[in-house]
Amino acid sequence: GGWGKTTLVAYVYYAVKTEFDAAGWVTVSKSYLIEDLLKQIIRGFVNNDPQEDLYNHIDFSTMRITNLIEHIRNYLHGKRYVLILDDVWAVDVWFKIRAAFPSDSTGRFVITSRIHEVALLATGNCIIQLEPLGPQHSWELFCKEAFWKNEEKVCPPELEIVAQKLLDRCSGVPFAL
Repeated sequence: GGWGKTTLVAYVYYAVKTEFDAAGWVTVSKSYLIEDLLKQIIRGFVNNDPQEDLYNHIDFSTMRITNLIEHIRNYLHGKRYVLILDDVWAVDVWFKIRAAFPSDSTGRFVITSRIHEVALLATGNCIIQLEPLGPQHSWELFCKEAFWKNEEKVCPPELEIVAQKLLDRCSGVPFAL
């Protein structure tokens, strides 16, 4: 946690989602129920689609897995779509939901995870492994955030030693900074 995975993906998602017929974002987390996850997926797509009145009137709360899969497949039929699966903790998530995505559509999936085995679900050249920031970038980010009221966004000389000790403890992890 704290590497900026979600922040990076959010930036890209909001930049490209208008290029797709459907876009959705679902936070999976460590403990999930497959039915709840499928409900979140369909709601994620529908909430981003103001044209889709049909699905806004459906009560998904009582549906079983097979019905939810059918609704997702029908909704995505023939569409270009992107789905963000944020904070995935287990490989089995993908295998439990993949039947919901039609083969006659063009889907793009972005998965964020801190688990290496989950990242291996992606095509080899599509894995991005975030690395810690180097000392210079760490210092710049820290100063920009810690001294945001300061017009130059620089660390006062009397705080430099303390700031450097703090940076050393953060080891280049962006949100720890």
